Amino acid sequence: MISKDVQIAPLTTFHIGGPASFLKEVFTVKDIEDAIVCARENKLPLYTLGGGSNVLVPDAGVAGVVVRMLVGDITFENVGDDALLVAGAGAVWEDVVDRATTRGFFGIENLAGIPGTIGGASVQNIGAYGGEFKDVFAYADVIDTATGLPRRITSTEASFAYRTSFFKQHRGYIIIRVALRLTKRAVPNITYPDLLRVQATGAPLTTPKEIARTIRGIRALKFPQDVQEGSAGSFFKNPVISREHADELTRRFPIMPTFPQTDGSIKISLAWFLDHALLLKGFSIGRARLYERHPLVIVAQAGAHAIEVDALASEVEKRVHAATGITIEREVEMFGT
Repeated sequence: MISKDVQIAPLTTFHIGGPASFLKEVFTVKDIEDAIVCARENKLPLYTLGGGSNVLVPDAGVAGVVVRMLVGDITFENVGDDALLVAGAGAVWEDVVDRATTRGFFGIENLAGIPGTIGGASVQNIGAYGGEFKDVFAYADVIDTATGLPRRITSTEASFAYRTSFFKQHRGYIIIRVALRLTKRAVPNITYPDLLRVQATGAPLTTPKEIARTIRGIRALKFPQDVQEGSAGSFFKNPVISREHADELTRRFPIMPTFPQTDGSIKISLAWFLDHALLLKGFSIGRARLYERHPLVIVAQAGAHAIEVDALASEVEKRVHAATGITIEREVEMFGT
């Protein structure tokens, strides 16, 4: 069944925004076909919603057919020291991480604690604590909404880059299933400063399960845990700039953290800059504010509107540009626009 005029704010982690024209919950390929027909008959665009953790729904809602992916099975193929984890696009990412690490497989333990689904992880190319989704991605089975035909997108076709992918650039494909390459033979990736500090205390960080548990603990100290307030994790991307630009900023801010990239560019810590250079922790507009423990996070208080979140993000962008010349980008997208 396709529902009409459905409030989708409860299906997102921000918990704000207006209704969708139509909502179709997807468990089978036939459900997707029905959604495509609905969109064509009503001359409306089609939008895919996973865990709702990286989107902001406009106050006016979404004029379109929203497809909510609920195919969430998780299986393992060719199990040995190496394995292929295959999951429905609607599988909750934390469940995927837990299943993999419980079996002793390395590859996604550093991505523990990130909200959303495996389908959303593919679109966004999630990354954290020295790990990145692209490093384990094998393939995704998709439906081309223009033709209704299936297609398999391999790792070489996925065009992963910092917080983007083929799937983000080509919205006409709906991800059905995702496969990841995992192994028991990897060396633990604990080079990230937060993990090194934990290791220095003597805490065990040798198994995927231990690393995932530790990262969840670190994230709990940085990200909002209050279910009465909405957020979408990090709202902004860390800027990647030229070495010359980074050198100029380092002269002005000598202790600003920088992270050299393989192509010679430099990634800078936007959280550090918002906190220490612009003093914006806790800064608010209306009922939206930069989180006190992590200024990359925008928190929406009860009763907040999308327009307040957007206004706060725009003000942050303006201040960063005025101070550095950098045009920062958002990780969170305005859904349905």
